[in-house]
Amino acid sequence: MTATPAASQELQHWHLPAMRAVPALVVGLPLPFIQLHAPIVGLIALAVLLAGTAAATWLGRRAVPEGAGRWPAVIAVWSGAVALVAVALAIAIPSETMLGLTVALWAIPAGLVELQGWARMRSVTEPRTRQLVRDWLIVGVFTILLGLVFAFLRDAVSLVGLLGAYAVIVGVFHAVAALSARPARATTTERSDA
Repeated sequence: MTATPAASQELQHWHLPAMRAVPALVVGLPLPFIQLHAPIVGLIALAVLLAGTAAATWLGRRAVPEGAGRWPAVIAVWSGAVALVAVALAIAIPSETMLGLTVALWAIPAGLVELQGWARMRSVTEPRTRQLVRDWLIVGVFTILLGLVFAFLRDAVSLVGLLGAYAVIVGVFHAVAALSARPARATTTERSDA
């Protein structure tokens, strides 16, 4: 018997939120335990979050349903570019203003692009895909709100804390979305009957 590529080896819709959950949780979970809530910490955390988001959305860009557009590729490129800006600012001028404006610079356009993906797919009827599309709406709105808050807030402790809270909430949200959209596995008896 020869092994043939199975459909389960290809990217499925639930893979994108699963991949997006990883960098968010990697950044968000340790931030509360870091005692120094300085702008440099926030910029480095932002750079790691955005680099991970860029990698996840780029790798998962083909896992979105047909008709959703190329929003994951756009977010990947935008997140990667802003990650480089965050690194440069962490080295050159780590300040509360730079942290706030950099998050706002990333979050507002990224949220709008994600909402565009939702708008294209909001009439889909398949339940699992519908759930994923609804998740794009929630994450898009939440990301825009993050950007708006960071555009005006200038307290380093609050900025770093909110960035960590955003990362944890979005990470958990993506993980739950991936688990909800994942198809049920066949049991051992179902596989032996097939």
